[in-house]
This record gives sequence, C-alpha cells and structure tokens, in this order.
Amino acid sequence: MDARKLSTIEMTVLGLAWLRGPCTTYAIMKELSASASSFHKSRAGTAYSVSKRLLKFGLLEATSNGDQIQISPAGVVALQGWMAVPVPQRDIAHSADLLRLRFFFLGVIDQPSRLRFIDSSIDGLQQFLRRCEELVPANEAIGDYFGVLATLSTILETQARIEWLRIVRKWVENPMAEDQSWSEIALKATRKAAD
Repeated sequence: MDARKLSTIEMTVLGLAWLRGPCTTYAIMKELSASASSFHKSRAGTAYSVSKRLLKFGLLEATSNGDQIQISPAGVVALQGWMAVPVPQRDIAHSADLLRLRFFFLGVIDQPSRLRFIDSSIDGLQQFLRRCEELVPANEAIGDYFGVLATLSTILETQARIEWLRIVRKWVENPMAEDQSWSEIALKATRKAAD
C-alpha cells in the first residue's frame, strides 16, 4: 500500500504502533485522547477502526498471542515513506488555527467584546502553554527524545500566538488611521518581533 494514500490519522496510529508497540489498540486510543493536540484528541475514538483498517492492509499485525498489535515490516516501509523528503507543501502549510480564523470576523462584535475575546484567548493560550511545558519532562521520563523535540514546536507556536494576540490587541484597542499603510506597520511589527 502506498503511504501517501493513507490519512494523517492512519499514519499517526501506525507511528504510535511503531513507537509504543507491541501494544493494545486501547493504549493507542488512550495516547491519542491524552494528547495536547486537539487534532489527535478529537480522533481518539477512531483508533479501533483505523487499527482494524491497518491490520487489513497488512501494515499492522497481531502479536503471537493475539491480544496486542505491532507494526509490520510493510508498515515500517510505509512509515518511512511518509517521512521521506520533500514533505508535501500541503503538509508544511497546514495550520488549523481556529483563533486566527475567528479574527477575520472580529468586526461582527462590539469593541468591548473584541477585547474580551483577545484577552480570553491569551489566557487560554497561557494555560495551554503551561500544559505543553509539562509534557517535555513527561516525554523525557519515558525516554521519548523526539517527543521532547516535537513538543518544543508546540511551545514555540503557542508563544508566537500569544505574542501575535498581544500585538494586535493594541491595534484593536486603538485602530490604525486610515491614511496609514496598515500592511507596512503590520510587517514592521513582525520584523521587530523576529529580532
């Protein structure tokens, strides 16, 4: 089976079977449901159907006593294929930021509600940031070196989202003048934040 035809959740289950296996499908489901990622958490219930499909494809196999699953040699090849470079642009550019999506429609609510929306979002991100920071030593404790490195991405992304909201909050509270170049001011702020 061509790894490119597998969905992201199928590749994730395959990867977890490689990383944690042999293990039960229940263990994979629990790991997904405990994830800090809302993408994985929301798909935890599919672990059984996805594992069943991967068994059918020959990418997972039952252990000799039949109570656990593990990645098969064909599954390892599929997982290695998914890791091959170049990473498709659709995967690099994918970012499901539902706060950013809502921002396009901020004009539908009044000024005090806009500021409450931003402040509440910052608070929620700060709570999420603390949770992600706790995952780093938890990953280290189970010997998951690459899990530590992957979690750093979530931490940096969350810090960047907090910084973005702090910057734009000022412009929501005190909008730029119509005769100013909004794009010039915005891009200047991104360069300043990057320094």
